[in-house]
Amino acid sequence: MSSVAGTRRLGGASSGAAQPATASDDPHASTAAGAHRPRDVWRPVALALVLVLVVLGIFAYVLAESQATSRHEAQQRFLAQATIAAGLTSAIIGAAEAPAAQTASASLGGRLTTAGLAAAARRANAPFLLVTSPQGEVLGASGGPAVARLASLPQPRMAIAQAAAGVPFFSNVFTAQGRPIVVEAIPFTTRSGTRIEVQGYPVSELFALLSAFLAGAIPQASSHGFIVDGAGRIIGSSVSSVRAGQLPSAALAGVLETSPSGAYRGSSGARYVAAAPIGRSTWRVAMTEPVDELYTTLVGSHWWVLWTVFVAFALAAFGSVYLLKRTLGGMAIVADQARELERTNTALRTANAELDAFSYSVSHDLRAPLRAIDGFSRIVLEEDTGALDDSQRRYLGLVRTNAHTMGVLIDELLALSRVASQPIERRPVDTAAMVRDVAAELQGETAGRDERFTIGELPEVRADPRLLRQVFANLMSNAVKYTRTSEPAEIEVASELVDGERVFRVRDNGVGFDMRYADKLFDVFQRLHRAEDYEGTGVGLAIVARIVARHGGRVWAQAAPDEGATFFFTLGQDAA
Repeated sequence: MSSVAGTRRLGGASSGAAQPATASDDPHASTAAGAHRPRDVWRPVALALVLVLVVLGIFAYVLAESQATSRHEAQQRFLAQATIAAGLTSAIIGAAEAPAAQTASASLGGRLTTAGLAAAARRANAPFLLVTSPQGEVLGASGGPAVARLASLPQPRMAIAQAAAGVPFFSNVFTAQGRPIVVEAIPFTTRSGTRIEVQGYPVSELFALLSAFLAGAIPQASSHGFIVDGAGRIIGSSVSSVRAGQLPSAALAGVLETSPSGAYRGSSGARYVAAAPIGRSTWRVAMTEPVDELYTTLVGSHWWVLWTVFVAFALAAFGSVYLLKRTLGGMAIVADQARELERTNTALRTANAELDAFSYSVSHDLRAPLRAIDGFSRIVLEEDTGALDDSQRRYLGLVRTNAHTMGVLIDELLALSRVASQPIERRPVDTAAMVRDVAAELQGETAGRDERFTIGELPEVRADPRLLRQVFANLMSNAVKYTRTSEPAEIEVASELVDGERVFRVRDNGVGFDMRYADKLFDVFQRLHRAEDYEGTGVGLAIVARIVARHGGRVWAQAAPDEGATFFFTLGQDAA
C-alpha cells in the first residue's frame, strides 16, 4: 500500500516541484544557448577517436601477427625436437634388427624344435619366441602350444602382418603370460622362404631402456619426454615418477588422440605437447613443455614492433591532449547539467517530504477508525448487562485483538518505510552498553521468567545508534519470544573477528526453525511459526535486514528445530 501511495505522491510532487526549477530561467532558452556546443565538441572528438582506433587497430593487428608467427615458430622448433627424438629412437631400435635377422636366418632357418626355440629365447632374454610364416601360421614356439596360441592375439597378429611386408615391426602393449608384453616381429630369409621371428619383451625391461635414452636426450628439467604406443600407454619416460604401461593424464591423452600437437592443462599448469611417430611401429615420441617457457617471448626481436608501439602511444597521447583541449570547451554544458541535477534533487527532496507527510496522514487516518472499532467494542463489552452470550463476547474480543494487531502492523510498516528513506548518521556506538540497556528493558517486560542474558565481547563501532539499537532490540526480543518454553531461557549476544570482519551474533536456546526455510526469514510478512503460538507481524526481521543493508553489511541465521537459533550480522567496512 505504501509503495503504491508513494508512487502517486511522487507523480504529483514532480509537477509541484517544477515551479522552483523554472521560476528564474527558461530551460528552453538555456538549452538553445548551449545547443551548438555539443556539435562543435563531438566533431573533433569523433575524428580523434577514429584516428586512435585506426592506429591501435593497426598496432593490434601487427602485434597479433607477430605473436602468431612467434608461437608458430616456437611450436615448429619444439616439433622438430620431438621428430629428432623419434628418429633417434627408431635408429636405436633398428640398430639391432639387422643382426637379429641374420642370427635368425642362421639359427631358425632349418628344422624348428621347442627346445631349440626355448634356448634361443633364453639367449635373447625374451619370455617367449615364435616362428611363423608370413601368413601367420605358427611353425614353432618356445613353449609349445600354450605359447603358439599367442600368435592369434590381436597385437602379435598385427605385428606379423606388418612384418610380412619385409619390415620389422613392434606391437602395442598387451598382456601375455600374466604380465605386460611388447612383441617384435622380424622377417628373415631361409632356403624355404621368408619366415618371421616373433619375440616377446617385458614392458618393464623395455621401459628402463627407453627411459634412460629419453633422460639423456631431454636435458631440460622443464621438458618431459614420453614414448607411447598406439593405444596411448607409456613405454618410456624421462619423468622418474611415471611407471611402465601407465596411461598419460586425461588432458594429455585428449590432445594425443586428436592431434599431433596442442596445449593442455597439466597438474603444474598449462603445457604444450608435440608428438612424432617412430618408424616400424605405432609408437610415438611425445615431448611436453610449460607454455610460458615455450613462448618465452611472443614478440621476438623485430625492431619495428617497438617503433610501432612508440608511435601508437605517441599518437594516442597527442590525440588525448587534443581531446582534452576540445573538451574544455564543453565545461559550460557540464555546468548546465549540474544546475539541472540540482533542480532534480530539489524536486526529489520535495517529493520525499510529501511522501513522509502522506505516510503520516495514512497512519493517522488508519488509526482513527481502528481506535473507533476498538473503543466501541470495549464499550459494548463493558456495558453489557447480560444481553450478550459467550460467543458474542468472544467475537467482540477477537475484533479488539485484530484491531490491536492491525495497529501494530501499521506502526511496523511505517518503521520499515522510514528505515529505507532516512539517512545513515554514523557515530561511535558502545555496543556493550547498548545491549545491556536492551536486555534490561526486555527483562522488565517479562518479569517472573528465568531469563539469562550473556553478553560477550562487544566493541565500539561506527554506526547509526538509533538504527543499530533497533537491530539489537528486534533480534533480542525475538530470542526472548522464542525461548518462552525453555527453562531457563539462555540468550547470548557477542561478536568475533572472522577474516578481518567484525561479526555480531545473537544466540538463543529456543524452538529454532528448519533451515530449509531460512531464505524466507528476512522477507516482509514471512513467519516460520504459527501466529497462534508466537505473536508477531513478520516485519521485525525485514527491518533488521534493511538496516544492516543500509550500513553496507549482511545478515544470516543458523538454526535447527528445538535446538535454538543464532542470528549473525555485520555492519560493513565503515563500522571499524
